[in-house]
Amino acid sequence: MTKKHMNNILEKLIQLNPFDAVAVLQQFDDRFIVERVNEKALALFNTFEQGMEAEAYFKTSNWQLLKPNIMQDAHDIYMITLDDNSEFAVSIQSFIEDNVHYVCLVLRVMSAGENAYRDELTDLYNRRALYERWKKINSLKDEKSIALILVDLDRFKKFNESLGKTKADSLLREVSRRFKKLSSECCDVFRYSGDEFVFIMYYVDRVEVDEFTKNIFNCLKKAFIVDEQDYFMNASIGIATVGNEHRNLDKLLNEADQALFYVKNNGRTTYRYYDKQLSHYFPNEALMEAHLHRAIELDELTVHFQPQIDLNTNRINSFEALIRWNNRKFGMVSPGQFIPLAESSGLILSIGDWVLERVCQYQKEWRLQGFRPVRIAVNISPKQFKQKNFVTRVEQLLKKYEVDPQYLELEITESSMTNLHETTSILIRLKKLGVYVSVDDFGTGYSSLSYLKTYPIDIIKIDQSFIADIQKDKKNEAIVAAIILLSHTLGMEVIAEGVEEEVQEQFLRKFNCQKVQGYLYDRPLPANQIVEQYFMN
Repeated sequence: MTKKHMNNILEKLIQLNPFDAVAVLQQFDDRFIVERVNEKALALFNTFEQGMEAEAYFKTSNWQLLKPNIMQDAHDIYMITLDDNSEFAVSIQSFIEDNVHYVCLVLRVMSAGENAYRDELTDLYNRRALYERWKKINSLKDEKSIALILVDLDRFKKFNESLGKTKADSLLREVSRRFKKLSSECCDVFRYSGDEFVFIMYYVDRVEVDEFTKNIFNCLKKAFIVDEQDYFMNASIGIATVGNEHRNLDKLLNEADQALFYVKNNGRTTYRYYDKQLSHYFPNEALMEAHLHRAIELDELTVHFQPQIDLNTNRINSFEALIRWNNRKFGMVSPGQFIPLAESSGLILSIGDWVLERVCQYQKEWRLQGFRPVRIAVNISPKQFKQKNFVTRVEQLLKKYEVDPQYLELEITESSMTNLHETTSILIRLKKLGVYVSVDDFGTGYSSLSYLKTYPIDIIKIDQSFIADIQKDKKNEAIVAAIILLSHTLGMEVIAEGVEEEVQEQFLRKFNCQKVQGYLYDRPLPANQIVEQYFMN
């Protein structure tokens, strides 16, 4: 039988038994070798090499229970209890392919014994084991303190998307093997969820926790090899500690999660201990999302506008629209906090559409009041940009509010532009409408320069991280000067963000940057103040 044929058979068997351990054996008289196993069987017996003896795979004592029924060709389901007291319902199916005799064993867990506390994929202790262990910890009078260390693999989703689930699972198993080597009498490791792990550590001095946490990072430094290709993994870590007082696991998990949340939103790949200040930074995320669902309905969202200064004329003829959220429970919520939540929950689609329509409404109101026309830039999220009806929606809003397309600018980010064909098609349709297209945070991505010649872009916005270090970093000066020169050569307008000091403005004037925006000129203002300060004077 060909390997491909064998794979197809096993795949069908797995599809028919998605929740069971499946092992396919090849029979030679009274001898059996293991040809293939699925993930659940691999996790159950912890070892597998194609062609290994069935007795070695199942372990001798277990094999002595299984083999007599196989030899009798017993097709009826029967019960066995393995070494660890796990009870299984076993079914056997024999079949012949190309004159080769195969046996398929399907084992369904009835009572799991020790396996109830093991994660099937990684063989680490699971969440159930974590709670059981905590009961024992609370029952002991130990003077040592405890650190709960919550580890989240950074951007693991990209491995699932790029490599596929099977190979990503192999990565998780290797990560787990490395983590398991860190366990000791003073420390246990658990797989808490998909790509999150928990270490429970006894300690006397916090320095011990610091050193252990560094070991976690160090064990990830060596490359992970998949299909002869090196891949590298990083992690973010949140830590909560407790002395020998009453120890509440859920409370500690929540505190470690708050510390982890802070790390992930402030650069990743480091660790932080929980402190009470974080409770203000990290409100209940589920509750915040529930409030965000009703933000439009309860009229909690507003649009603020930040002016953009034309350095050639010192006039203002364009603004950037920025959303603000004043919630009845949380008060003013930072965009850095609720925008990622809106992105991950999918609410960014309705919120983004609301901002776009609100801007068009303002354009119509200001025109009817006789104010001079200005161009307004609206940030478009990657999900919003890739919606099938996005261009149609823009066209509908332009017509509904009678907005001249030249006064609407759509700001997109590099993450919106990864698919060449899709992006080109959308941008060409937008340009036919007559709107402006700008690229926000330019210079922070890896492929930005190629976008300049590939896509129909009107405006480049230089990321504020480059502007902040002008005069401090000669490399940043060179990068900013090069971006301005290249953009001018390609006929594009350049806007510098985050200008806060006069020395930054002087540098940008020197290199002929057309426009600037930042706190040196004005903060984002509500619409009524924009009217008073910039239209009435």
